[in-house]
Amino acid sequence: MLQTVSKIYVKEEQINEFVEVFKGMIEPTKKEKGCIQYEMYQDEEKPSTLIVLEQWECREDFDNHMKSEHFERIAPKMSEYMTKETEINLCYKVA
Repeated sequence: MLQTVSKIYVKEEQINEFVEVFKGMIEPTKKEKGCIQYEMYQDEEKPSTLIVLEQWECREDFDNHMKSEHFERIAPKMSEYMTKETEINLCYKVA
């Protein structure tokens, strides 16, 4: 199983708009092969930092998600609200 932790840095004045655009990713992603979890959280101390937690059955499923129609359509819209590049950590459970 693959766990991803993505930190997304959004312009403070556009957090709500970003979240609305991101919501378009949730349902189609949850229907993708291998998707176990796909959720967004907001950092308590830095509200303009949003964190996406994803779990996939395998790396191939995650890679296919990154090439999906809805990802390629929505991701460029999300980048308009960001202050810098998303940090993505790919993790495998060790204990």
